[in-house]
Amino acid sequence: GNGRATAALVAVALVVALGAGGSVYALMRDGAGDAKTGGPHPSPTATDDSRGSEGSDATGGSHPATPSPGPSSPADGVVPSGYLGTWLGSVENRYGPNPRRLTISQGEVGDTVLRLVADGTGQEGDSYHCVFEARLTQPPTEHGPLKIGPSTVTAGGDSTSCAPGAASEVTLLPDGGLRRANLTSGDEVTYTKQ
Repeated sequence: GNGRATAALVAVALVVALGAGGSVYALMRDGAGDAKTGGPHPSPTATDDSRGSEGSDATGGSHPATPSPGPSSPADGVVPSGYLGTWLGSVENRYGPNPRRLTISQGEVGDTVLRLVADGTGQEGDSYHCVFEARLTQPPTEHGPLKIGPSTVTAGGDSTSCAPGAASEVTLLPDGGLRRANLTSGDEVTYTKQ
C-alpha cells in the first residue's frame, strides 16, 4: 500500500544520503586518523539490492586508498559492520521451506535496525507475507551479539501467521553466517549473506 511506497522512498533516500556522507567523510579525512570500523552501508529495506546501489567511486577517484563504498564512522551507529546487509534463511513447516529475508541496518540503541520479510504457507495452508521491524536494545561489543527487542508487524497484520515476535539475539557465526535466536522460545534461524 501507500505505507510501503513511503518506506521504500525513505529507504532509497537514506541509501543515497549514507553514500554521499561516506564519500564526503572519506574526502575530508584524507587518509589521516584511525577509522575504527569500515564497510558499506546497506539498504535498510529487504527490497533493495544493497550491493548494486553503492560501490561506484563518486569521489572521482582522487583518493584510491579509501574504500569506494565509504567508511563507517562511529557517528553512523553502533552496529558492527559484519552484521550489516541482507541475509537469507528459511523455516520449515509441513508445507516445506518458508523463506526469510533479514536486513540489518546501522543505528543506535533504540533505533530500528532489524527488518524481516517472511513469506510462506501457514499451518492452515494459507499463504502469508509479513514484514517485521525491531529495535536495538543494548550497545553491542565490537563483534556483537546484537540484542534486539520484540518485533512489530509493519505489513501483513491481517494474517494469523503475522504476529509480533519476542526479543531476540543476533550472532555472527564462524562460517560467515548469521543466527537469530528467539530469547523466549529458543527457536533459531540461520541466515547466509545475500
